[in-house]
Amino acid sequence: MEKIELLPDVYAVPENCLYMPQEKAIIAADFHIGYESALEQDGIHIPRFQTQTVQDALLHLLDKYTPEKLIILGDLKHDFSKNAEQERQDISAILRFLTKNTEVILVKGNHDNYLENIAARFGLNVYEQYELAGITLAHGHKNILSRPLIIGHEHPSIRITDRVGAALKLPCFLYLRAEQIIVLPAFSPLSAGTDVTRASAKSYLSPILKAVDVTQAELIACSDIGLLPLGKLSALDELLR
Repeated sequence: MEKIELLPDVYAVPENCLYMPQEKAIIAADFHIGYESALEQDGIHIPRFQTQTVQDALLHLLDKYTPEKLIILGDLKHDFSKNAEQERQDISAILRFLTKNTEVILVKGNHDNYLENIAARFGLNVYEQYELAGITLAHGHKNILSRPLIIGHEHPSIRITDRVGAALKLPCFLYLRAEQIIVLPAFSPLSAGTDVTRASAKSYLSPILKAVDVTQAELIACSDIGLLPLGKLSALDELLR
């Protein structure tokens, strides 16, 4: 499937983000730019491909949906500390590209310490939360009572295993229909996240999810062949036992 409407004018799309056609807006979360640099500081060296991969994915979004707004729901950067030089360069490259093509709205995540220093160079504010069409948009690391609500932070994913043990991990949306909460998958190709079918109620990072019954969430996986509606987490738990 190419899109699934979760809230009025809010569509899950296969590119790990939400599309609001009436608002001409794309909402994405958890880019974690600078992840490779953080690994290098720990002595782990991997090819630096994330920034280019993210930029290519953003170019695809701009071409396909032609949004007038692109809202990043936190954790644009990865390192908690002050901006390392490579991280600053990579984030600047992403923001330079985006601001030439659309309006960029930055919502602060728990990793985004000192992001304001980079954002200011592009004339951008960094918001604690943002309101669009009556919907609250936030990263998700702090408790928020407003509904409907769209958050990131949790990096939900699902691990699918076949009979011979081959496994595929797919990023997924969590949709709590009764509570009107949508949790986005991570946009970063390096942050597939925690398999929600194996997560305990206490293991969720967001205080928002700790306060609800996540087993009632509907899962929608993102794949190369489109969106895969998987039903409620509680039903999947029964199947996978």
